[in-house]
Amino acid sequence: MPADMQVNEYFSADYQQARRAFLDAALAAGGNVESFLNPASEQGGEQLFTDIALLGPEDAENILVLMSGTHGVEGFGGSGVQVGLLREGISGKLLPDTGLVMIHAVNPYGFANLRRFNEDNVDLNRNFVDHSQAYPENREYDQLADVIAPRRLSAYTDVSSALSVLWYRLRHGSARLQHAVTHGQYAHPQGLFYGGHFATWSNRRLHEIAERYLAGAARVVVIDLHTGLGPYAYGEVIVNDPEDAPAYQRAVTWWGEERVKSTIKGESVSAHLSGTIKMAFSRMLPDTEVTAVGLEFGTLPPMEVFKAIRAENWLYHHGGPDHADAIKIKQQLLRAFYPDDELWKYKVWEQGRLVVEQALVNL
Repeated sequence: MPADMQVNEYFSADYQQARRAFLDAALAAGGNVESFLNPASEQGGEQLFTDIALLGPEDAENILVLMSGTHGVEGFGGSGVQVGLLREGISGKLLPDTGLVMIHAVNPYGFANLRRFNEDNVDLNRNFVDHSQAYPENREYDQLADVIAPRRLSAYTDVSSALSVLWYRLRHGSARLQHAVTHGQYAHPQGLFYGGHFATWSNRRLHEIAERYLAGAARVVVIDLHTGLGPYAYGEVIVNDPEDAPAYQRAVTWWGEERVKSTIKGESVSAHLSGTIKMAFSRMLPDTEVTAVGLEFGTLPPMEVFKAIRAENWLYHHGGPDHADAIKIKQQLLRAFYPDDELWKYKVWEQGRLVVEQALVNL
């Protein structure tokens, strides 16, 4: 066990505690804070916010953007990294031409209510498509829709679903199964990984933040913090660019071939997704050099994570908050994305700090 267990204090037990820790740390670091009130509210009726902290010069030529909570419940890990960086003096490591924009709880509804999806059941990392055009089809998801998001949960449906998934994997392979399930779909509003049919509140706020605080920069690096995929506590830098793209080459130069993986090449723990936030930043900032990556920390085995997401989605749409297993299902989801383990938190913090510092050095 690491000797410095102060790291454990960077991480919080719920959204409100995480928000207070972030705001306190940002203000103590001399940051300017702006808060965006989400129109949804958590079950206890408390207000929900996406908060941003701005450090460094307002007219910075280079800007690092560090985001947490795109997938709600995944925000616990990302928030811990953000709070730790602020408390340990990240503002003092900014060069005169470099700014830092921290975005805390991109999806505050999911963060507060222990959901991966937002108040519209939308996966924000599938929502950044052109909603005026026809939506991408995912016919493979259509074939598995009742297995992926069943209307009933029972021992029978668990066995039936497991057999259906196993049969699909045997016929088509694990990579194609992952793509079918997680790539993104726009035809099943109560299903998993639903991209939505309009730009969500969080989508619009990120566009606003980009226009207001990033458009004047020459170079922007975006690190979107996630949990749930990959080896336990290991952080993979995920890019959605091909190997010959400048953004991919910059990422490999900064963070190394061992840590940087491309979804296009098929080497990442993530499938190649549609409508991601990372790719949207290049469209939002057409005159800026953008390097946008995800930093994904592993937790539990993939099938356990999938079953936790599926059970919580069933609870949200069919079981209801008063269901006898509601607390158990919510805790199962929480642990799938935020293990109750000090060593996991320490490793997440150490790798998160390293990736951020390497980005600042290369900026």
